[in-house]
Amino acid sequence: MRPPQKNTRHVIEVLEATAKGFGIGSINGFTVFVDGGLPGDIIDSLLVKVKKRYGYAKIMAIITPSPFRIKSECPVSKTCGGCQWQHCEYSAQLGFKKKIVSDAFARIGGIINPPVFDVIGMENPARYRNKAVFPITPAKNKDGFAIGMFAPRSHRLVEVNDCLIQHESHVKILQALKEHMRSCKITAYDETAHKGLVRHIVIRTSFSSGEIMVAIVVNGKILPGAEEFCETLTGLGVSTVLVSRNTFRGNTILGNHFQILSGSGFISEKIGEVEYQLSAPSFFQVNPVQTRILYEVAIAQAEIAPDFTIIDAHAGVGGVALFAAKSAKSVLGVDIVEAAVTDAKKNAALNGIKNAEFVCGAAEDVIPKLMQSENTRPNVIFLDPPRKGTDAELLNAIICAEIPKVVYISCDPATLARDVKILVSGGYKLIAAQPVDMFPFTGKVETVSVLRRTAPSKSLNLSTL
Repeated sequence: MRPPQKNTRHVIEVLEATAKGFGIGSINGFTVFVDGGLPGDIIDSLLVKVKKRYGYAKIMAIITPSPFRIKSECPVSKTCGGCQWQHCEYSAQLGFKKKIVSDAFARIGGIINPPVFDVIGMENPARYRNKAVFPITPAKNKDGFAIGMFAPRSHRLVEVNDCLIQHESHVKILQALKEHMRSCKITAYDETAHKGLVRHIVIRTSFSSGEIMVAIVVNGKILPGAEEFCETLTGLGVSTVLVSRNTFRGNTILGNHFQILSGSGFISEKIGEVEYQLSAPSFFQVNPVQTRILYEVAIAQAEIAPDFTIIDAHAGVGGVALFAAKSAKSVLGVDIVEAAVTDAKKNAALNGIKNAEFVCGAAEDVIPKLMQSENTRPNVIFLDPPRKGTDAELLNAIICAEIPKVVYISCDPATLARDVKILVSGGYKLIAAQPVDMFPFTGKVETVSVLRRTAPSKSLNLSTL
């Protein structure tokens, strides 16, 4: 079949939705991804990119709108890459996400009729993010800079003054930074020329304590007028202010050096009965309301008995590990970020938890060595890797050690399905997958999956993975 030509117009019916905000339709059997399309839309489209087996189109006009289409309340929702579905009714988003997870298990994982439950959504899916990362770039305006979010799949900045999924406190802090940069004539970082000072502002707000942390990322050593800026932010309720020095090229947000300008350098957040102290570089879930549900689901799936030993392979600041410690004999948490491990140890002490230990290192390096001794093989292992998924060496170590149960928390259905396929090939069975909507109005979804060992272990050929 010959693909249709680029820059031609076509009427397309959108049948499915993807996690990246595309609708999926076809032109005479040729698959087309439609930016912003929703299932049920019939659209007049322009084909803007053509590959051998698929293409991309943009909406020129909506002939028949999807029954799920609503008016977006966000003024930049068509250009900003922060959200994909501000124009979609919320309950429909939950259905799309369940299908995305199920399809990944079937298509990538090879699991027929995967046991995926309905997505657990939010009662109030607005202003849910406790953390914001706003890039600052040069701009051709009166200020010479702009603060906002990148457009989808680009580094073209879309200036924003508010964000409907961010905590309200973040809005006034953005305005304060703009005014400070104007008054002190501070330049924005140009990633192409590697010049200019301010790169990002990172804001984290505790939903439980109300504390606010602000980190300014600079391509240099100091922030001009730092003392005055701290006074302004303190007046806005900010608890602690830091400068993160990042003089490296590339897209990494935070640098390795932090200077505390005011406050303690951390804030406290409470999830259920567990209190966490969070420093700037430490990973923590961005939606505290749904995080409690996520952790409770994971603990319930683990079915922890009082004599159980637990390993949390991607422990962060203590997240699931400290939840599990209350029910288990002992817990070992592993994380590659030294600051996160330091926070996890502090959090264990803060909560009076004495049966949890934390070590710094890559899970794929630390845990396989532990598995060589039968005395350190846990009853349950929790996995909560970054988007790229779990390293093959760690999956192989889990299989060879014949750990009875794996509870896998994932923010990416594709890499989750890939890793589950590996575990299944090594003697495990997928028992259940519970998606939790941590990111309303985006295509992202968190999934908690439980796998049980049902067959003898089969060592993997890592060179084929």
